[in-house]
Amino acid sequence: MKRYVITLSREFGCNAREIGRQLASRLGVKFYDRELVDLTAKKIGIDSNYLSDSDEHDKVKDGFYIEFGYGSTTAFYSEKAIEAQAWVIREIANRESCVMLGRCSDYFLSEFDNIVNVFVYAPLKFRIKHISDSYDLSLLNAKKMIKRIDKQRHNYYKYVTGKSRGDRNGKNLLIDVEMFGIEGTVDLIDYALKQRLTN
Repeated sequence: MKRYVITLSREFGCNAREIGRQLASRLGVKFYDRELVDLTAKKIGIDSNYLSDSDEHDKVKDGFYIEFGYGSTTAFYSEKAIEAQAWVIREIANRESCVMLGRCSDYFLSEFDNIVNVFVYAPLKFRIKHISDSYDLSLLNAKKMIKRIDKQRHNYYKYVTGKSRGDRNGKNLLIDVEMFGIEGTVDLIDYALKQRLTN
């Protein structure tokens, strides 16, 4: 089979991480998420937690911002960090088929063959409930976190690429997770990949 990469971008609160895990498991390939941060940090010689931390992470829940705060510090915006991130993503894509979550992977792989770029989204109400249930937050705090993290990720993506994360240009699939659910979303991406590889 041809080598391929599925890039998965998202609005915060769509459960994209679980979609990525299930998709990679079904396809029998590796799912790259936090590993992209760790490998980038290693390449530029800094602590990976520094690339994922926030001054306010202890206000919500230990590890919350470490898991979701990518783009929350100025360390992300250095030319060295961006170049390292691009190198890591391209090196993986040249080596193996995989699923990559975020980190501007769709942009860094824009000239590669056999790429399927997916953006998952959902109505705000759906995302608030998911974050509230998953992380034991009030609906108000869940909404605040969604707005803050979406803004951080949008600003970072815009800074690196000059484009909006949800811009349909450069995306092959935009999927409403509330409508299709996790399994249905995985089905749609799997189908799109098969079509891409046979064309």
